Amino acid sequence: MADWRRERRELNRYLLEQDWDVFGTLKFVNGRTIGAETAHKLLRSYWNRVDRVFFGHAAKRQHIRVPRWCFAHEGSDAENFHIHFVLKSPIVDTEHACCVLNAIWAKHHHQTAPLAKNWVMPVISRSRAVNYVTREYWRMGSATLLDEISWHSTDLAEMAKYEHDAQRQRIQRAASPIWLRQAEQALTAQQAAYAADDGNLVAKRG
Repeated sequence: MADWRRERRELNRYLLEQDWDVFGTLKFVNGRTIGAETAHKLLRSYWNRVDRVFFGHAAKRQHIRVPRWCFAHEGSDAENFHIHFVLKSPIVDTEHACCVLNAIWAKHHHQTAPLAKNWVMPVISRSRAVNYVTREYWRMGSATLLDEISWHSTDLAEMAKYEHDAQRQRIQRAASPIWLRQAEQALTAQQAAYAADDGNLVAKRG
């Protein structure tokens, strides 16, 4: 893996050329014991659910999915598995999309982390976000990019067609008002912490 620095620079350039506006961290109740097979199974089912919530049957029938780039991280000791991602908000209200994404993950399974442990918020610095999601390339190489759960083939104009009452109803079924209020509180706390720490807090999220 002698050329990992060059490969990472190329990946960073590619990511900066894409259209995305959300940065996220999804954790598990215990990333040290979750196991790779279980973790990947939960992540696949989560993203499939997210796609169905926002796009209904079109997610499977027409391959309309949330554009996203997902990255595996193992933490400083290489034993705390979690993922980071950047994605394009599937709805105009990006903050609401962040809350929905966090709420769906938090209630997805008893092994997925609670709202406050995850980190899903609108991107403030694209360059910082890119440098962060690829930061473990030196250790994992191209395996850090989770191609099997990433998606970058959705036309944004097509995606916008699904922002209507049926979508709002699916969101309400997937995340109750109570869950969304708690997700909003988590987002507000994260934004305040980020601002107070001059944007460096993301580096402490795992």
